Amino acid sequence: MGAAGCSALRRSYNVPMERDIERILISRKCISERVSALADSIGETYGADSEGLVIVPILAGSVIFLADLIRCLPFKMKIGLMTVSSYRGKTTSAGESRLIQDLNLDIEDRHVLVVDDILDTGSTLRLVVGELRQRRPASVRICVLLRKRSKAPRDFSVDFVGFDIEDVFVVGYGLDYNDHYRNWPDIGVLKPELYE
Repeated sequence: MGAAGCSALRRSYNVPMERDIERILISRKCISERVSALADSIGETYGADSEGLVIVPILAGSVIFLADLIRCLPFKMKIGLMTVSSYRGKTTSAGESRLIQDLNLDIEDRHVLVVDDILDTGSTLRLVVGELRQRRPASVRICVLLRKRSKAPRDFSVDFVGFDIEDVFVVGYGLDYNDHYRNWPDIGVLKPELYE
């Protein structure tokens, strides 16, 4: 089914996602261009060390970003899955991060790239990186699609950043509100009346 078919299908179900988006913060075109540039930077960084790289996406928010990113990487890799939860129900403030699904691969002496959708308070990434470093990898680097500069902790750095954004509640391209909107193709600002 082509893009026109997807649009027709979306109209036939009258999905109201568009009405819930206050504004588009980052368009799908900008996302695509930036993901390609991130892949170039990642490829240059790892170079000869790319053989045996393990990519660890934080599920479920990073799944769409991950799919696009790895298709731009020109080398072999393994993917190790971890699921972490830091949001409870319909709240917009982060709760305590909890590991729900542990890593399914041995990463000892291997280079690891953690991929996440957004860095705001840093609690999720701190938990994941702490868990991974206990397994004695050769290195751990971090790639995030979005970083909220005003909230991101100054003592926690990441290696690859897609976009620095303002402190707004964003959905789409894998980011959700109460497990909805992950399939919205742009990154949009959710209308505040829907979560306040």
